[in-house]
Amino acid sequence: MRLLRLLPLAFFTTLFACAAPAADEKPAPGINIVTVVGAIHGQHRRSENYSLAILKAAIVKFDPDIIMVELPPERFAKASANFEQFCEVRETRADDFPELIDVVFPLRSELGFEMIPVAAWTQEIADDRRAALAQLKKDPARAKDWAAHQAAIVSYNRAVSGHSDDPLFIHSEAYDVAVKARQDVYEKMFGDDLGSGGWQNINAAHYQKIAVALDDVKGQEKRILILYGAWHKYWFLEQLETRDDIQLVGAADLFAD
Repeated sequence: MRLLRLLPLAFFTTLFACAAPAADEKPAPGINIVTVVGAIHGQHRRSENYSLAILKAAIVKFDPDIIMVELPPERFAKASANFEQFCEVRETRADDFPELIDVVFPLRSELGFEMIPVAAWTQEIADDRRAALAQLKKDPARAKDWAAHQAAIVSYNRAVSGHSDDPLFIHSEAYDVAVKARQDVYEKMFGDDLGSGGWQNINAAHYQKIAVALDDVKGQEKRILILYGAWHKYWFLEQLETRDDIQLVGAADLFAD
């Protein structure tokens, strides 16, 4: 079922209210409601516009039955066990995601939702990608590729300048278009060099876990929130829009006054 996508930020709030399904809308019988919330990781702790408190309020407003989180299953198992025992997550990968350690884990006992890990990340993938990019940057034969990548970064920075931490903008089509333009260049220039860590490959691996988790609860009329780094959001939405067993709703109204 397709999400009614949003136009640029200047029209954002009005058009969302008119066109997109509301996040609190009741689904048709047997249909799960799904929304994708883009996180900004460490920036949540520095931002007044998209603070951890604002993210928490958005999650409470959606009132999920399930939150799918950006952790690999084995890392999630350790983080969850530590939180149950020590009331602290104490897991190195989770430490990169304050939205999880400071919001989602503590909120789980209050709201009673289930957490499902849906990340394909491994330390090996991250290390291999970092090493490959370092070599590509130094390779004179790839100078044009690197210049194209840097130009895409400049264009992206210009597109998001001044509102990179605005949750309304982050959950708009304008943001998704900007991220996709940057990452399409990155994938075109380096995807074949990065293997499992390439943008296409890693997103496909992440989404495969999301798809399996959605299949497992098909027909149960659940409210499902997928919380992931905001850059991944457009990629997931494109895949989710092809499913006919969910009602995909925009997340922007969760942040509207």
